[in-house]
Amino acid sequence: MGCICATVPRKNQIRPMKTRNKDLVFTSTEDISKIYVLGKVLGVGSFGKVIAAKMRSNPMKQYAIKIIEKKKVKGREDILANEIFILQKLDHPNIIKFHEVYQNRMNFYICMDYCKGGELVEWIPKRYKNFHERNIKEIMKKIISAVAYIHGQGIVHRDIKAENIMIANKKDDAEPKLIDFGLANKFDTSKLRRLKSFVGTPMYMAPEVIQGKYDEKCDIWSLGVLLFTLLSGHMPFHGESKEELYDNIQRANITFTYNAWKNVSDDAKDIVRRMLQKNPNLRPSAITLLKQEWFTKLEVFEEKQTLDHQISQKGQASPSNSNSDNRSIYQMLKQTAQKGGSKFRKEVMTILVKQLNEQELSNLIEKFKQIDVDNSGTITIFELRQALIAEGSPASIDEIERLVENISPKNALDVKKRSRPSVELKYSEFLASCIDERKFLTREKLWSLFKFFDTDNSNYITKDDIKEAFARNAKSFTDEQIEEMIYEIDPNHDNKISFDEFCQMFDNAGIYQKLDDDDEVIET
Repeated sequence: MGCICATVPRKNQIRPMKTRNKDLVFTSTEDISKIYVLGKVLGVGSFGKVIAAKMRSNPMKQYAIKIIEKKKVKGREDILANEIFILQKLDHPNIIKFHEVYQNRMNFYICMDYCKGGELVEWIPKRYKNFHERNIKEIMKKIISAVAYIHGQGIVHRDIKAENIMIANKKDDAEPKLIDFGLANKFDTSKLRRLKSFVGTPMYMAPEVIQGKYDEKCDIWSLGVLLFTLLSGHMPFHGESKEELYDNIQRANITFTYNAWKNVSDDAKDIVRRMLQKNPNLRPSAITLLKQEWFTKLEVFEEKQTLDHQISQKGQASPSNSNSDNRSIYQMLKQTAQKGGSKFRKEVMTILVKQLNEQELSNLIEKFKQIDVDNSGTITIFELRQALIAEGSPASIDEIERLVENISPKNALDVKKRSRPSVELKYSEFLASCIDERKFLTREKLWSLFKFFDTDNSNYITKDDIKEAFARNAKSFTDEQIEEMIYEIDPNHDNKISFDEFCQMFDNAGIYQKLDDDDEVIET
């Protein structure tokens, strides 16, 4: 019987970093060129550059890799660790998705989704000949939802601006993504302590940031500046110098005198006024903003338009609906319960979701947003129950709780300790649990997932392989936890996972049987 100790151990594969708050972030020292094919430069900044890349085991998806030169952040590594720590915590459809982190002697590498649509300010004129208020509302609603989510996590962004909103792809219905959490920080939700650092982009900076005592409401101000600018084409505050600009931000009132404001609704002007209140206590929270009349007034009309469009498209074969999924939400959630759930299988499904692009996931993303009626970026038990009632599914509250516990085991104790609305499904958890395995777990995809762990091409996955792969994702598991993962799916208990054993985890999807009919997998 084989033994893991018979393999050559990896050297220095996992290296921890500490944030200013002493939180640990784990990084991999694996050679990134073994994992990714590095491509063209997308942008250059003061600390490094961003390049396009494709994973060697999954060339169908593009990534953006932020390369930070170590010599330029020497002595400030804790700030970089803070950005990574925050990125790995965030899980929302309108926030840039973090994938992996590496480091070598020269650089740090942060791997994220590649937004092909470019910056918001570049995408608008390409998409619209005439950019209407309604289009602005669609974008702002999604970005405010993202901000409501991070505030709910106790995080303030501190640098919201047009340049920090990217567009996922070049399609008309592409999703905006909030990026660049380099200045983000935790804030005291009890309001007993305030942030003091003078950070941000001057034109978007809130009065209280200039004064040196602020909280998450500074993000609402920045969103107000963004909305003002999108509606009018002008910034709300100006100055010949930074001092004059800062003085105007603190003292001058906004005006709607530009010609562009003639075609802007009173509801839009009202929400701008609320967001640009000098006193942060008078500004609405992000969640409250989403309930303002400007966002809610046309919802019924928009829902009818969407429904009419869906009816007109029903049954038509076209590329846009080639990813259609006719399963009910109940059927999707039951899929995971029926599969059972080895811990390693659930982690692999999360990685699979990361390797798919948004078009492949578009139906599930839309389903998530329909269920998430409060736009919080998570799904509560009550929201899930309402969605199941609406589709005529028979699930009781108790069964829904069991489904959620199976998808997100950490919630098992929460059900007993907290009120039911507190039990939530995260965005990626929902996608990973509801994905159509019959469609996406192809032979090629299974091999790609296997090679995600087997980077040394031994054709086995060992404990060290799993530990290193999780470190690239800034996760850490104990040896005991990883050994338990292997034991669950390793029938001959030789402490390593072959490709056949890996495939057997997905037997219920019908993939393992299909592999018997195909040629042997050939490594490229």
